[in-house]
Amino acid sequence: MSTSILHSVYLDAKLCVGCTTCIKHCPTQAIRVREGKASIMEERCIDCGECIRICPKGAKKSATDPITLMSDYDIRVALPAPSIYGQFGSACQPEEIFDALHAIGFDEVFDVAWGASVLTPAIRRYVSGTELRPLISSACPVIVRLIQLRFPSLLPNLVPFLPPMEIAARRARELLAQIYQSDRRYSVPGRPDEFDQRRAGVFFITPCTSKVTAIRLPLGYKTSMVSAVFSFQDIFPSLKKVMGARGEAAGKVAGHPSSVGKFSRYPGLGRGIDWARSDGELESLNIPGAVSVDGIENVIALFEDIDNGKFGDIPYIEALACPGGCVGGPTAVANPHVARSTIKAVAAGAKQPSPPASARAGDACPERLYPITDKSMRWETEVAPKPVMMLNQDLTVALRMAEEMEEIVASLPGLDCGACGGPDCRSLAEDIVKGKAKLDDCIVRMKQKIGDAQESSAQKESGTEGNA
Repeated sequence: MSTSILHSVYLDAKLCVGCTTCIKHCPTQAIRVREGKASIMEERCIDCGECIRICPKGAKKSATDPITLMSDYDIRVALPAPSIYGQFGSACQPEEIFDALHAIGFDEVFDVAWGASVLTPAIRRYVSGTELRPLISSACPVIVRLIQLRFPSLLPNLVPFLPPMEIAARRARELLAQIYQSDRRYSVPGRPDEFDQRRAGVFFITPCTSKVTAIRLPLGYKTSMVSAVFSFQDIFPSLKKVMGARGEAAGKVAGHPSSVGKFSRYPGLGRGIDWARSDGELESLNIPGAVSVDGIENVIALFEDIDNGKFGDIPYIEALACPGGCVGGPTAVANPHVARSTIKAVAAGAKQPSPPASARAGDACPERLYPITDKSMRWETEVAPKPVMMLNQDLTVALRMAEEMEEIVASLPGLDCGACGGPDCRSLAEDIVKGKAKLDDCIVRMKQKIGDAQESSAQKESGTEGNA
């Protein structure tokens, strides 16, 4: 793998049978099948996980981080994605999941739903403060990378805020520094009053393939505060086992507060939990006329319309790559439709908490309990276009290649059958001008060529016999 491109989606060549199913579903045409095996063009991959969903042989996989990484740190912090609350059924409460995370080895648990909760009013203020339309949510890294590659004209429309994962990770590290500052065991060598962040591992737990790439190659910020990413599939069995054992030993433990860890749980995270499902972000934002779209093909269709000048009056778009939202992530465990319903129920039960005894009137809002400014949540770096769809960086060369490509396209049958190993005839023409394929890779054209040769040969033989 390239040292500059680090993706979570990869191909297990041993399982690939070259069926070409994947090439038709990749939103950036990043997959080719050559010599009976698929290959992924790393520079085009956006880690959406579509190929994982549709590969009939399971040859496309997600490389999240191994849970054994926890042992490299003295303090281990879990950052569960809001969608985790949809994986265990509506009878399971967040408190149970927090307790189970502590039980399997995490010292602290910090809810990523808090990041979404404090981001909600910040986005609302941003939308009201600009006339640019439509604004597009930047919470899903797949969407941001899709716009970089296929719709660069829409980059200014992205809301320039850090994702909830990163906001939560930064707050978690601030809390670590505050709470563990007096513990000399975790201090920086030679500076006994300063907490050593290198001793703490902050682990995001998610159903999303793209979040692995997001911490290695951040979008809108230079460095992620997340140490590693664990998938739901990897951590679910351990959580389920602990929760089942506790249920058998003590009956129902729903609502039982965690007695482990120094972080306090936040009240009022219902609107942040709602972000785990499609429409959830919009319902939290409550922006009239806003639109929600989920599923990468639906997103592309909407973006193409916007890119062509349609729907310029939409104020805000919640765009999610996975069907149903994050609950439909490639490494999710629960059925996405059931999980979506569960999230709605859990979020509804968490939207009107009782304020803590120490809080002032009206302080039940998470952003008031732990104040955070809009500026601290804004992007720190520019998200620039990625011209990987260009034929060549040299414009003169690119124009010449484009002309050659159009000539090749005209000579192809236009069936877009995928038999050549590319998703359509145009992609084959592109590969040919780039020197990665040849015209004879078109099976239809080759058959026609052979048929014409046979017919010509037969005519010659017939003509010879006639003359004789």
